Amino acid sequence: MSRFNRIAVIGAGLIGGSVLLALLRRKSGPTLAGWSHSKKSRDFLGGFHGIDVCETAKEAANGADLVIIATPVDKIKETFIAIAPVLKPGAMVTDVGSVKASVLRDASILPPTVTFIGSHPMAGSEKAGIAQAKADLFEGRLCFITPSGKENPEALSDLHNFWQDLGSIVRNCSAEQHDAIVAVTSHVPHATASALMLAVAQAPQFDITAAGSGLRDTTRVAAGEENLWVSILLSNAENVVSGLSAVEKNLSALREAITAGDKEKVAALLKAARLARQSLDPPR
Repeated sequence: MSRFNRIAVIGAGLIGGSVLLALLRRKSGPTLAGWSHSKKSRDFLGGFHGIDVCETAKEAANGADLVIIATPVDKIKETFIAIAPVLKPGAMVTDVGSVKASVLRDASILPPTVTFIGSHPMAGSEKAGIAQAKADLFEGRLCFITPSGKENPEALSDLHNFWQDLGSIVRNCSAEQHDAIVAVTSHVPHATASALMLAVAQAPQFDITAAGSGLRDTTRVAAGEENLWVSILLSNAENVVSGLSAVEKNLSALREAITAGDKEKVAALLKAARLARQSLDPPR
């Protein structure tokens, strides 16, 4: 991480705060700057010796060798605009957003003297905010890096090393590939869990005292902060809509089989789902 003598994190929620805490626990390393729109978050960061807590995003980015944008996706463009005038030549800018193609387009407003490469550490949670930040959040977790193909190979290597130093398993792909992958593995499951929770909660027979672990497990991610997820779902709308159509198709097939009393069809659908779900678990 010697390439970066000063690192700024813009947006200090779960991910941004965890980056700062992970860097802070190193005995020696770069100087750190952090900013959040939330005074509560800034006050939280102020409790740690070694973080220069700034009053504006522009102040935090000024003079930094690496700037990490950890704001919600729909705030990234305005953050780029705010920090662009103070970015030092040769600096690297990355983000940690859950959508990459739209962010890459927005990054075109950054000065040509800096390098932008998108990042997405897959370490989110339904629990948001700086209070949930952990120094070991990225250990053993996948982190996508989405180069455009125009970057200096050395810059790409520097970003790889940065996330690997935080414990991440790094994987390269295009921004478009990333958005298609996470739509299936993250965005569509979140939207589906939200729809399921609504259907259950709106049912006249719903009795919260009878809600067991099955309902809690299948709807856990629906507890995520909606303001964050609105921007994610809308920024990746085409992939999300396609995925939701597939969910509707499978729901229809199961509903029709149950309606028809087709025991074999119901069993086949449930078995296929069971085997697919079991494939997510590591082999024993």
